Parts: sequence; C-alpha cells; structure tokens
Amino acid sequence: MNQTISPPDYSEIANALTKTAATISPSEAHGLMSGIICSSPDSDSPLWEKVLLGPKKSEPGKKILYQLFQYTETQISEFALEFVPVLPDDSADINERTECLGLWCQGFLVGLQQGTLTLPEDGDSEAAGALHDLTEIAQVNHGGSDNGNEEEETAYFELVEYVRLAVLMLYHELRTQK
Repeated sequence: MNQTISPPDYSEIANALTKTAATISPSEAHGLMSGIICSSPDSDSPLWEKVLLGPKKSEPGKKILYQLFQYTETQISEFALEFVPVLPDDSADINERTECLGLWCQGFLVGLQQGTLTLPEDGDSEAAGALHDLTEIAQVNHGGSDNGNEEEETAYFELVEYVRLAVLMLYHELRTQK
C-alpha cells in the first residue's frame, strides 16, 4: 500500500465539497467514489470528477477530493481490511451517523451505476444479496432516540462492518466476472 497517501478527515472533505459547490455530504461523496472504483475498470478516469464536481471545479477542493479518491482506490483495490466508509466519528449523535451511513450507501449505489462493469442480477448470488442489503441500508430510518443506547450503537457498528466487507466483496466479484 502507498504509505504516503493519507485520507482527509470528515471536516476537510466537507470544506472541499463546499468549495466545489457540491451539494452532497462527505459520506455520500465517499460512497459515490467507492461505487465508481468498484464498477469502473479504469478508475483513474475523470468519471468521479464529472459525477461529483460538475462544471465548477475549485482546485483546492478538488485536491482534497482527489486525495480521498486515491486513498480509497488503494484501500479497495488492495483488498485492505482497513477500508472504512467516511462517516462522522463516534462522538456524533447516533441518528446523524445512521443517516450518514444511509447516504453513504445511496452514493455507493449511484457510483456503481456510473461504471461500465455489469452488476450482478442473479438473486441467489452473494453479490446480488449484498446489493439488495445495501439498498435496504440506504433507506435506513434514522429517527430513533435522542441519544444512542448500547443496542443502537451495536447495531450501527454491525451495519458499518457489513457495508465495509460488502464493498470489498463487490469489488472483487465485479473484477473477476467473465
């Protein structure tokens, strides 16, 4: 793995998106990038820029987002188990974190659709099952209690772990399809 690339933090990504006039959250942007990486054999292409940035491409904002893209591509393509979705840290309210996880999954699914690789449609395959689950998580209801209890925290952690591993599995499955 390229040790010189480090991920920007959540607030840096939010600032970069603001500079580029993008109207999506850092979580959704990272999900979008991750989906494009999984479904595009040539992920060095400017596809993520075109989809995410549109016509206004602020250089300072674009630099941070490109750094995030490079880091994410390395994490996914090297099947690094350190890959994690960009989400608010654990000090944020459980409802905000849950909403951002849903947005991350929405972005991921949109990113997958932007690529050129064929998505699995066989309902019995593990990849198709993962896509179905990610679609369900994207629709998660985030209107729970005002502060997270241990049960909500555990469920959230399990969902994040599932999403993390599903992304790595989908990348591998899409790259090995015949």
